[in-house]
Amino acid sequence: MVTFHELHDLRLGKLKSTVTEWKEMVSKLEKLANGGDGHVSADDLDKKAKAADWKGDNARVMRVFTTKTAEQFQDILTEARSVHTVLSGAHSKFTTHKRDLQDIVTRAGKKDIHVTATGTVRARDDADPKPTQKDIDAVVGEIKAVLDEAAETDRTAAAALRFHAKDKYDFGSSGFKSFDAAEQTIKDSNAFVRLAKHDPSKLSNEQLTRLNTLMKAHSGDPVFAERVAGTLGGDGTLKFWSGVTDLDAWDPDGKNYRSGEQDERMKLLRTMEGRFGTTLGLASQQDGAGIHQWKDQVIAQGGQTFRGDGNTSGSVYGYQIMSNLMRQGTYDKGFLNDYGDSLTAYEKKHTGDVRDPGPGGRVRHNVLPWDELATYAQPDPLHFGDEKDTGRDPMTGFMKALSNNPDASTDFFSSDEPQDNAKWVLKDRPEFDDHDAESDYGSVDDFKGPRAMYEATGDALTAAATGVDPNDPSAKAPPHTPEHREVLENSVHYLSQRKDDFPPEMRDDMAKVLVNHGDVVHHTASALADHPDDPRELDRRELLEVTKQVSRDQDAYGLLNDGLNHEMVRDIRQDKPEDPKETLQRAGQTVGFLEEARYQALADKVAADKQDVAWKQTWAYHGAGTVVSFIPQADTAAALDRGAYLLSYKWRVDEEARIGEENRQQNSDTFDVREKQLEALAKIWHDQNPHEGLSEYTATTDINRSASSGNTTAQGLPGRQPAH
Repeated sequence: MVTFHELHDLRLGKLKSTVTEWKEMVSKLEKLANGGDGHVSADDLDKKAKAADWKGDNARVMRVFTTKTAEQFQDILTEARSVHTVLSGAHSKFTTHKRDLQDIVTRAGKKDIHVTATGTVRARDDADPKPTQKDIDAVVGEIKAVLDEAAETDRTAAAALRFHAKDKYDFGSSGFKSFDAAEQTIKDSNAFVRLAKHDPSKLSNEQLTRLNTLMKAHSGDPVFAERVAGTLGGDGTLKFWSGVTDLDAWDPDGKNYRSGEQDERMKLLRTMEGRFGTTLGLASQQDGAGIHQWKDQVIAQGGQTFRGDGNTSGSVYGYQIMSNLMRQGTYDKGFLNDYGDSLTAYEKKHTGDVRDPGPGGRVRHNVLPWDELATYAQPDPLHFGDEKDTGRDPMTGFMKALSNNPDASTDFFSSDEPQDNAKWVLKDRPEFDDHDAESDYGSVDDFKGPRAMYEATGDALTAAATGVDPNDPSAKAPPHTPEHREVLENSVHYLSQRKDDFPPEMRDDMAKVLVNHGDVVHHTASALADHPDDPRELDRRELLEVTKQVSRDQDAYGLLNDGLNHEMVRDIRQDKPEDPKETLQRAGQTVGFLEEARYQALADKVAADKQDVAWKQTWAYHGAGTVVSFIPQADTAAALDRGAYLLSYKWRVDEEARIGEENRQQNSDTFDVREKQLEALAKIWHDQNPHEGLSEYTATTDINRSASSGNTTAQGLPGRQPAH
């Protein structure tokens, strides 16, 4: 509390000098961070480090160190600007408060009301007539209002400066834009934490609405997010969300359920799941010591149970709680990978056989820890969004989080330390039926999909292999890194081993991945034999199996073929082999490879979902934009090539002509139904190579011959189904 004496006698000269010194400090730091006037800067250092051809230990250590150092300069500048903003705002506010107090004293004196040096208000001894008690009380009220404002300014300035002084060895990446914004952020974050620390079972719907309102008001505010997460801590975050989602325990006024209020609460929780998750995601990107502790606590408590002892109805794990909050927002890459490594390790260690309770309880084999409890003992749904899953499978929410951060997803799926994450998620992980039985899908036995975990994994894998955020329709594919290629190889290797257990939900996602790596896929599909020393070539048998599985879905099949049509045209126009005929023959070989994969997809009678190969007569064209979104930027111009568009049109005409006919193939007869596509490819090649001595007719003959060869070559790979 600020006293009358403190404010009345407040000297602001030193504070003014400090403001000036910090302004000068900001100016100096701007030159160090961003350059100017010929100064060497951290920004220059960062650009040079990123442009340098680092190799070996330099690439692994020095580049990271250099770029991190450059980032720290930006953080220093951010903090300096924020400190200057706080001090300057405090000086301005205290100047106003002091002036307002002096004005009150002056006006009171004119009414024969005296204010003492300690702030006591009374009538002047010689006043005649005496001022009324009402007049005296009015002056007291005015003084109190100004002192309250000064106290709020003091608290805000102190809290804001403590926010920047909390870390001894690191600088934060967030700060305050204005003093008023700082005041509101600190006030509201404190209010949020106070409510969140209440007994969650006693929080009313009105209080939940208040929490939602606070988060909406501070959407995108990193300081609000950091203060909320850092103050709650990892343990407080998990306890709050586990408690507030426990509808069985919810009883704010001791009167048990009220009709209609549970439905209202479900809607509030749906909104809160998104806003709280987004707030925590923003917090995870901050550098404060409190956030580092929050991350460590969340991960450390992933395997702990909340709401019970782990063997009772309603018990939930920390992983289950946090993963549902991760579905929305963008989380820090390092945190996501630490969390994912921990979650994967926990699942691998705790997956095994379980016996259901009671006499004669059945033994279930290879069960994930989230599925150990009998059906009747499972907790109520933990997820309140659009997806039809209950949120009990923490891998679903984590995969959604990875899809929102492609760099983190790439790291996760390309990592083999401390375990091979891709192998576990794509191949070895047991299935877990997590759909909501109360949804439109009905009972467990009636449920036919789509399964939320595989939908989310498909998005995460797409992000990992392509660098594209599948949730952002405007995202463009960046150039490939070695890690993108590693994810491609991992996904083809592990998913091919699943054969007909390949998740149908991931067919369209793998089509996008193969289109994104179209040059590698085309190069492999057109190979005449295995070349172990060829760094561009994938395992042809694995690629054929994955292509077969993708081809069992009409739309995924269409996306894949459309994308590879674009790649074959790009190859013809841009690649410069020693013999130009190679691009013509490779195009034919790839068409043959794709046709064999299609045949195997439709000829496989043992597939559990055979009905999904009954394709529509009219081809539902997905649009060129879908393909272009997943083609790396360097090849985007080729993707927009009119010749590529016309080629895809010819291909669709061929497809529509044969849909509904018996899916029979005898040797090269299959290519009767791809004749327009092959003819169009031959024409594009001829137009590009008019001096090679081939007419369009002979070029078409050659590409048909290559297509037959590609078909025969692919037939020789394992997996060929008998004709029928």
